[in-house]
Amino acid sequence: MESPSSPTPAQLVQDYRVHRSAFVDPDVFDLEMQRIFGRTWVYLGHESEIAQPGSYKATTLGTQPVLLTRDTQGALHAFINACRHRGVLLADDHTRGQCRHLVCPYHGWTFDLAGRLVSVPMRDHQASVFDQAELGLVPVALLDSYRGFVFASLNPQVPSLPEHLGAAAEFFDLFADLSPSGHIRVETGVTRYQFRGNWKQQVENSMDGYHPALVHHSFFEDVLKPRIGRGMGFIVGPQSPAKSVALGNGHALIDFRAFDRKAILGADKPKSEKDWHDAVRARFADRPDYAEAVISCNGGDGFNLLVYPNLVLINNQIRVIHPVSYDRTEVFAYPVTLEDVAPEVNAARIRAHEDFYGPASFGAPDDIEMFQRQWDGMLRTPAMEWLCYDRGLDQEELLGADGRQSHVSDETAHRGIWRRWLQLMEGA
Repeated sequence: MESPSSPTPAQLVQDYRVHRSAFVDPDVFDLEMQRIFGRTWVYLGHESEIAQPGSYKATTLGTQPVLLTRDTQGALHAFINACRHRGVLLADDHTRGQCRHLVCPYHGWTFDLAGRLVSVPMRDHQASVFDQAELGLVPVALLDSYRGFVFASLNPQVPSLPEHLGAAAEFFDLFADLSPSGHIRVETGVTRYQFRGNWKQQVENSMDGYHPALVHHSFFEDVLKPRIGRGMGFIVGPQSPAKSVALGNGHALIDFRAFDRKAILGADKPKSEKDWHDAVRARFADRPDYAEAVISCNGGDGFNLLVYPNLVLINNQIRVIHPVSYDRTEVFAYPVTLEDVAPEVNAARIRAHEDFYGPASFGAPDDIEMFQRQWDGMLRTPAMEWLCYDRGLDQEELLGADGRQSHVSDETAHRGIWRRWLQLMEGA
């Protein structure tokens, strides 16, 4: 992207098509890490993952290693995960733990979970220029949370987190308020996979209502049909009321809320589920319509939500897409449990997650195969320069101030994602 012959971002993205270089060019990836992951809000983790004082989570912000911590007083912090002495990682990427101090394994410099440098071996040998108070861990510029979801930004000039979330915020509410207490938990482990390919492939796939009837046909017909008495391909078929939605700011949605879950799954429920739903209604006794919307939506069953650039709420899952390099991506899928419900409710949620997203499941392996086939095609066919994104372009409806929507099989959500990509890549 820096050489005179390299295309500009604007030359790679048009209204109805995207150049393959946006995926396969390593220079484009490097610029994305600077201008997308380095300039906007990025999800780091959920507060329940570091619920106890002295907890930490090591993750990545783009490709930069980051520590999310809760100090002994209970305050949240986020730092670059590197010792200030020689830059050694203090914790391995994607690990969690609990401790009083973070100790560098190389020379023993020791930091508390508020980021302060509290101990240096043989301190008396440091020169007069050494200032221990100035050598704490490097903090991220901004840290904020919404409904327990913690975000950070390396850009001190970024708009506030509420401004960034915009129209996506209501879906966090629907996701969290399914719990009678309004609090969800990320505590049952993670399904982790990687693929050879670009991070944007998984982003797009998460918002793609065009592929399920074909790619996931075996799940719809061979797994769900025997369970509920009918196939499920109609949810993305020609007559589906579901929508592909661009929410603004790059956030996107597959909106399934128009479906009547009772008509599809049947009205009979076990007592534990009835008690759970009654508890949600009791909490929102002054907002009965909202309570029914929460129950009907059933969390991420009612939608797939992308919070740009790399967080997805889908079914019972928090999905985080970690770019590693232009041709390698890691995905972490965390099944979410609910507070104040019967154990069998959460057990059913975890089993449903395993059904479609586990390593021996009927969903994620299908998608990963498509990522590999797509990557092989894009990487090996330079003569085919452009990828098509025109579905539904002529049928889009305006939605609110910044949104657009059309049929679930359209690419309205994808066009919104690419509009935001271009804004950030051009420095807007």
